[in-house]
Amino acid sequence: RSLVKKGMAEQTAFCKATAELGDISALADEISLKRKQEVCEEMFMNVRRYMTTGRVALFVLGGAVFCFGLILVALTWFNTGIVAATLGSGLVFCGAGAVFLTYFGLTQETASRYPMSRKRALLYALDVSIFAFGAFSFSIVLFSAREYAVLNEYLDGASEKLLSTAWPGAAVATLIPFVLPSIALFVFLFLTEKDRSKPWLLEMKKRAVAREAEMLKNPVQFGLISGAIWIAAVALFIVLTISVGLRYSWLSFVGAIVLELLLQAKFFTAANK
Repeated sequence: RSLVKKGMAEQTAFCKATAELGDISALADEISLKRKQEVCEEMFMNVRRYMTTGRVALFVLGGAVFCFGLILVALTWFNTGIVAATLGSGLVFCGAGAVFLTYFGLTQETASRYPMSRKRALLYALDVSIFAFGAFSFSIVLFSAREYAVLNEYLDGASEKLLSTAWPGAAVATLIPFVLPSIALFVFLFLTEKDRSKPWLLEMKKRAVAREAEMLKNPVQFGLISGAIWIAAVALFIVLTISVGLRYSWLSFVGAIVLELLLQAKFFTAANK
């Protein structure tokens, strides 16, 4: 239009503009290719940019604390051979490292997910600490009494009976104030968790569900064939077990898994035609 306004003929202006712009289709293809590269980098390759130097250092610190706890556990076991002492030596450092990694892992943004809120991540970290303390306490109580008795060589008949009945009950009792509440808290957090997936991942999930629904648009046919495969596999397993034994009969289930995968591949291929 600017060339026409300057007095140039419309056909001449079009030819000149086209020559100056070059091949428009090639330019469009180049822009499209660049956009595809950006999407691929966003989805798969550009994850490290979310990790600042300080956060990387915190992750390394948490991992180092956890590994130090494992080393301390190994050293205590090799030096004493006492289970209770071994577990007690790793309680603080392994537990602290796990809590540390849980919090910073959940609050870390990635290429596919947004970070969890700090308050909710703290609840998860608290849950991990309570569960770890309860699990360690259960194990320590369970092993400590018997090992103490053995080390002091006074495990007579009465003591043996007491340790075999009352002490395991005391160990189980330690699960009530720690492990059970931690499991309940985890279930609550898990069931009330919001999807933190980024838009491209949500779109990918949506397409996967659509493909699955299309693949199984005839679920009756798929279910009948799949059921027939597994009924035949069970029957073949029984026959082979009676005739040749378990040495070869388990292969019937391997064959059923192979046929099931081939069946799914067939339905998937048909759905994408």
